[in-house]
Amino acid sequence: MLTSQHALADFDFDRGLILPDRLTRLDHAHYLPVAEQLLKTYADSLGATRQRVHQRAEAVLEQLDDCSSRRMAALIKLLDDVSQYESDRGGQAAKLRRLVFQTAASSHPLTSTPNGVFTSEQWSVKRQIAKLVGKPWEAIERLLYSDVIEFHPLKSFQGYENGAALLARYNVAQVQACLYRATRMTLWAQTDLQTITRTIKLSRLMHHVRKLGSGEFQFTLSGPASALRSTRRYGVAMAKIIPSLLACRNWRLAAKIAVGSEGRLMQLILSSQDGLTSSKGPADEFDSEVEADLMNKWQSSPVEGWTLNRESELLVHHQKIFLPDFQLVHTSGKKIHLEIVGYWTPEYIDAKLKTLHQFAHEPIWIIAQSDRQHDLSRLPASMLNSIMFYKTKISLKELADRLDAVPRSH
Repeated sequence: MLTSQHALADFDFDRGLILPDRLTRLDHAHYLPVAEQLLKTYADSLGATRQRVHQRAEAVLEQLDDCSSRRMAALIKLLDDVSQYESDRGGQAAKLRRLVFQTAASSHPLTSTPNGVFTSEQWSVKRQIAKLVGKPWEAIERLLYSDVIEFHPLKSFQGYENGAALLARYNVAQVQACLYRATRMTLWAQTDLQTITRTIKLSRLMHHVRKLGSGEFQFTLSGPASALRSTRRYGVAMAKIIPSLLACRNWRLAAKIAVGSEGRLMQLILSSQDGLTSSKGPADEFDSEVEADLMNKWQSSPVEGWTLNRESELLVHHQKIFLPDFQLVHTSGKKIHLEIVGYWTPEYIDAKLKTLHQFAHEPIWIIAQSDRQHDLSRLPASMLNSIMFYKTKISLKELADRLDAVPRSH
């Protein structure tokens, strides 16, 4: 992702809109061959320092008269995001510098041409150091400042599929960068609801969902209730859902974004019809390793007569909806919803308990981490007998024993 310093946008103050920078096929077709050159430049620069790679990339981008320095920096950042640079994690560069400087100090000052006053010839000293270190001087010189980020050598370059993919990533990244200062996002969707709900759940933001009369579902995402506690990390979390959201259909969103030092609120509007694309697919299937572990155990040893499905049914109650983590379905037609409770933030727990109260009439079983017992004591009495606790992993045997005791009729 880009940083705030890379964010480029225009502002329509009359309508209160923020318009992220965008490269279009109509107006920026001349960027495509340059983007292909950028990919080749990085691929051909393995072993070069970050500083040198950036200089080569800037030289390519200077062909574009309408590529500002900030747009240039943003494109290079996206190329760095799919690159791996060798870093000096063990502090070897600092140790090497001490050895080199201490060895050379006794011969100071060094000169390229010895004379009657200065007799220490630099190449003679360099050969002495190379022999001591056991590496050619050229290799020592490359390693001498390898702990400085500008001198990290390019180790590998994953790249993008093609130049068009790089430009598409730029457009999405600029939208994301504008969202870093978002305070609230409202999303409306009609299809791919399970994928969208899962994506939002993974964001770990406060969110509320309700069904509208039009058949649409409205998702409201926000950070803490108190503006005094608002931090950039909530906007970053909102930005992270964009690539997965782009894999979905029939949605639109409006985000409130604080602009300028005074925090004036403006709006970013986006929809599935805006032509943005992302190579990233929908969100991961599981919210946590605990859920993935339960599914793996079930697939290895399923409970006879029961089927375990992942997030298969949206529950609707008045204007609220709820997507339990799993659904168990018996051959008789009996259904049980499972909600896995791991770590709940203090900000999130009240909203989650309120939702469970609203859906207390549904057959929901809760499987919770053992240190959540106090929190769950606030649940409706009808739910208290349907709680299982676990320490690190869910016991499939305990779940199976409980299922064996369930009446098979509807």
